[in-house]
Amino acid sequence: MKSRLGWLAVVTLATAPACEITPPVRPAGYAFRLPPDNLVFRWPPDRMPVRYWTEPKGAMPDYVNEGIRAWEAQFLYGEFEGRPVTDSAGADVRVFLQGNAPPPAPLTDAPPANACSGQTTFAVGTNNRLTLPVTVTLSWVPGFTPEQTANCLARVTTHEIGHTLGLFQHSDQSADIMFGAPFGTPQVRSPSVRDRATAQTLYHTTADITP
Repeated sequence: MKSRLGWLAVVTLATAPACEITPPVRPAGYAFRLPPDNLVFRWPPDRMPVRYWTEPKGAMPDYVNEGIRAWEAQFLYGEFEGRPVTDSAGADVRVFLQGNAPPPAPLTDAPPANACSGQTTFAVGTNNRLTLPVTVTLSWVPGFTPEQTANCLARVTTHEIGHTLGLFQHSDQSADIMFGAPFGTPQVRSPSVRDRATAQTLYHTTADITP
């Protein structure tokens, strides 16, 4: 990920035994702020749904849609919502695939191969205002099987969409979809409980950068 700067209520009778409500235990998350100034960005409610345009190459629109749905599922109260759009001019996020579309292949649970890469670019201007659109660029590496390439592009797309939510940093644990450089590359297809905890923390943190 590359960044640029210029960003139940229970009613009981008095005779009932006391009851304590214990909050759910959530795992600790990982760092998400934008270094070096530790700035926070998240999409505000009045900018939902976030509009995603995808270059129509192969299965890329499907990977983006699946990635959006995967991240939406991490929130209890709809804090994040994304919507695919067909007009790039009105998009908040644009997703591109360098080169030609790879050979089609179904997604599988085969072991991951580093058959692709991705980058998300943010530009933050004066007054910590995000310059739109955010750009996601993916590429694939020849020499791998179509299945390996498809699996890689699907998981890296979901990873990069995580960056577009405001998860600017990487996890250092390979079970997280936001696992990334310098620790490695994404190894899983879906957000983990740690990804969920981090995203929920982010969307309940005051933002420094605004769209």
